[in-house]
Amino acid sequence: MNSNQKITTTISGLLLVALMGCSGGGGNNNPQPTPPVPKTATTLVYTNPTDSGSGYRFMVASGSPSATLILELHGPASTKLRGVNFGLQTESSKASFVKVNALETEIAQNGTVFQLGSAPQLFKSVADGNTLVVSLAQKGQGNARPLDGALARVALQLQPGITQGTSITLGTTGCQVLPETGNPIPITIEVGKLVAQ
Repeated sequence: MNSNQKITTTISGLLLVALMGCSGGGGNNNPQPTPPVPKTATTLVYTNPTDSGSGYRFMVASGSPSATLILELHGPASTKLRGVNFGLQTESSKASFVKVNALETEIAQNGTVFQLGSAPQLFKSVADGNTLVVSLAQKGQGNARPLDGALARVALQLQPGITQGTSITLGTTGCQVLPETGNPIPITIEVGKLVAQ
């Protein structure tokens, strides 16, 4: 091996050692930090929807407690109705429907608009898995009420072990209203965003 070959071999060896040092080949004394443990959510946070034109929306009830989210169904104030039917759906593995008032028979609650009168009342609410179905109406014809308050109230409770920031699906189905006269009319009810926090 001549002197030029020795120099080339030496330089190649030094470059290889340098590259190994730059690429971390000599070991790493700085271990990677452990990622933070996800925090468990303790409450449900609901963002009211914007009115896209239907006039019917689920809104957060004033004074809704942190442990239980209470939503109220509101309608267009210029309308008069005799009753309403709707289905509200969510992910039962993340949030469940509970009674608005533990002392009442129904899981949902009549709002401030309809006057249901004495028993038997035209009011029924049933929770089945991920769906809550509510139907309520005033008795008889010709007694429609202006929609100047909440039509109905429903309550949701966070399921245990859900990670903070988890979005929860919320939607409606089978929505109808009873107008002043005539048969039920289909409507669209807007819902907002529901997140575990």
